[in-house]
Amino acid sequence: MKKLESIQIRPAQTSDIAQVVQVHIQAFPGFFLTLMGTRFLRLLYSGFLNHPTGISLVACPQAKPSEVIGFVVGTTQPQGFFSQLLRQHWLAFAMASLWPLLKKPGLVFVKLWSALFYRGESLPDQPNAALLSSLGVKPTAQGQQIGQQLVSAFLAHAQTAGATAVYLTTDQSDNAKANHFYTKLGFKLAGTCKRPHGRILNRYLIKLNA
Repeated sequence: MKKLESIQIRPAQTSDIAQVVQVHIQAFPGFFLTLMGTRFLRLLYSGFLNHPTGISLVACPQAKPSEVIGFVVGTTQPQGFFSQLLRQHWLAFAMASLWPLLKKPGLVFVKLWSALFYRGESLPDQPNAALLSSLGVKPTAQGQQIGQQLVSAFLAHAQTAGATAVYLTTDQSDNAKANHFYTKLGFKLAGTCKRPHGRILNRYLIKLNA
């Protein structure tokens, strides 16, 4: 892709979901959610879009406002968001999980079971913190500060929705680029958390100005 002169960040629409899923697949090859397939990802990102506490934003070229080259999603009420989403759409998620479950039953079962009780790795001392759950930029569009623009827009939307802080988690090991990216934007390390199979995540927090 040629260097983009101008990017717009706008709220995601239902018609964007298919492109958001493709950006996710390209941005996160080999990750668990990517392995779950397009059907599962469509359900997940539609969940963020349609939930009243969800924040879903996309980055598009000014000249092509329908072309999604990046996205960011999250929620202003992370406690219970994912378990509620699974319970409300359990049949659709179950159907979408069948093939991945057959291929990697142990991994998929553990991940889905933990999602039922996942509380967004929330911080007890930050009850009004929003969760930035996923950020992705098309590989061919990287290097143009699109991720930075998406994060800035997410922070603004979260603050408008009443959040006093935003937090996120990212892999601790073999992930220097992402860790540096968030610290450069002003996020502070607020501890670590351990996920199934021993995966260690860094938890980052940024407080929003009143």
